[in-house]
Amino acid sequence: MASGWIYDLQGKEIVFTGKIEGYSEEELTNVAVKLGARVKEWISRSSTDVLVRGWSPRWMYGNYGKKEKQAADMQHAGHHIQIIDAEGFLGLRSHFPAPAVKPNVPGAPARAQAASGGVAGAPYRAGSFADPLEDDGDHYRDPDNMERALKAHAATQDALADLLILRGLTPLSPFDKKCNFDLAWQLDENIIGVAEVKSITEGNEALQVRHGLGQVLDYGHRMRDRGFHPKLYLVLEKKPQDARHWAALLSRHEITLTWAPSFPGLGA
Repeated sequence: MASGWIYDLQGKEIVFTGKIEGYSEEELTNVAVKLGARVKEWISRSSTDVLVRGWSPRWMYGNYGKKEKQAADMQHAGHHIQIIDAEGFLGLRSHFPAPAVKPNVPGAPARAQAASGGVAGAPYRAGSFADPLEDDGDHYRDPDNMERALKAHAATQDALADLLILRGLTPLSPFDKKCNFDLAWQLDENIIGVAEVKSITEGNEALQVRHGLGQVLDYGHRMRDRGFHPKLYLVLEKKPQDARHWAALLSRHEITLTWAPSFPGLGA
């Protein structure tokens, strides 16, 4: 069997089964082609890589259709075919990995509640793969500022990931746009560290910290809804000028402020 994650569709042959709400067949085909896939109508034992499962009113009472039954039989026989759901397929457009779905089981196990085997994140991807920083005004209208910020963000994120690995922990990346943290790691059963990374300058320090505070609170809330117990961190590229103020503010919200290169206060 192949990996439990699909990172892209480049060069892969895919087949759709069922409908995906809000998209016509033509639109779904166009999305797949833009992602580098070859779209076929029927599964081939010799060439189909991925079955994308939508929804159909005919799939009531556990009947998931002939195509999924065929994919399940192929997996049982040792073929490489994987199944992903609509959310996973659409997430690939934003470079989120799609978790594999078990045949004839509703929902992706990776998105389940923590107590039911859900996971906090996908295998770590280096910071250079992170989404572009959001425009926060004049600061990022200068291309040089944007390039510096992106490089600082990636370097800080990867340095933290390296530190976690040295401590015997496994860094994780998001697989869901709704909880798009920069980095997470498992601390204990259902206890996870969740971090948002921010680049800062003298001119945008306050804006970046305030923005990061809101993001981390949101990630923590979403993780708790899934049954995890998060420890929250805001990670800056360097020590902020007003470190005492920001650390006190964040601690009131049970968020730890830390920064590169030494990452003080980062518990393991």
